[in-house]
Amino acid sequence: MAIEVRKVTGTAEMKKFIRLPWEIYKDDPIWAPDLLMDLKKRVNKKKHPFFEYGDADFFLAYKDGEVVGRIAAIENPKHNSFHPDDKTGFWGFFECINDQEAANALFNAAGEWVKTRGYKNMRGPMSCDTQDEVGMIYEGLDTQRFFIMPHNPLYYMELCEKYGMKKAKDLIAFHLDLTAPIPEKVVHIADIIRQKLLKKGFTIRNLDKKNLKRDLRIIMDIYQAAWKENWGFAPMSERQFNELAENMSLIAEKELIIIIEGPNKEPVGMAVALYDWMECTRWARKFPFWMQDLMQLLNLVWRLFLKPRPKFKRGRLFLAGVMPEFRGQGIDSLLYVFPFEAGKKLKLTDGELSWELEDNTAIISPIEKMGGTTYKKMRIWDKSL
Repeated sequence: MAIEVRKVTGTAEMKKFIRLPWEIYKDDPIWAPDLLMDLKKRVNKKKHPFFEYGDADFFLAYKDGEVVGRIAAIENPKHNSFHPDDKTGFWGFFECINDQEAANALFNAAGEWVKTRGYKNMRGPMSCDTQDEVGMIYEGLDTQRFFIMPHNPLYYMELCEKYGMKKAKDLIAFHLDLTAPIPEKVVHIADIIRQKLLKKGFTIRNLDKKNLKRDLRIIMDIYQAAWKENWGFAPMSERQFNELAENMSLIAEKELIIIIEGPNKEPVGMAVALYDWMECTRWARKFPFWMQDLMQLLNLVWRLFLKPRPKFKRGRLFLAGVMPEFRGQGIDSLLYVFPFEAGKKLKLTDGELSWELEDNTAIISPIEKMGGTTYKKMRIWDKSL
């Protein structure tokens, strides 16, 4: 029977869209689902801050009356105003059975949607922008998923290749064994740099949750400046910032977040690591789907507010940056050493540093010196329309 692709237009269809991964990965013991309360907001055009300036439509593929795939077609005006030569639309939230006909139908639907908006290229997976989940994993599929990171079957790569997609960029994730000691040379260099900065009147401190918005503003200012030349970067909106502040007020552990300020309190550098809340969603998988939302939330609350340390076993360093005018002084080494040390004190056993652009050697080199090993590779695809 032919594949039928339908645009999601109501609550019942959106429930099918959200639930599909539980079917795709039901026999995958490694997969951890999204935090449902977060996923429901990410696909809600009335609630998620991306839709203040961007747009998307969601599609389901049916075969013999059953849902066999999903995709979102996405328009990100911020990206195209920041990268005017790209002229690209996006696709994301892709899930599909191993069926090329179904995948082609989904990609065609997203491509037509993007093309009607005047774009000449379609890029993905990117759900919905670089602050969200991006990339399709093709190495390290036997490793557990961290928050806002992809996990997918290897056959997804073949579905994309056979559709005619080409590599746009590869991303890398690094693993750190937090039970191992930090290399002595790295610690020594970081300590020298720390002492030099302190003598010059710099401040090195943790997040102050009593002044959360102020500190997040510092972090965002550094992020916007430090990342602006990176491939695919687009600045965060004010509403996205406010959303992040709200989320961080709940989940941030102050010891895992480092802020460096200059003698005049000017922003210099930052590193943001968070507990991996996928431990909660992986635990909740054993319950029926209708209980997932509640059980995920209960486990998260228990870990954050009731469970003695170690509250989690894993953490992810997902943001780090130095203001351009302060680069070349070794400050970046502090952004890896300090969260590593904090993670050990919090009794974390595993850390992920992700994601990094495959060709960003300035970042990759210090991570490797820290003992970080490449253990996942992900691809972003382009398709000319």
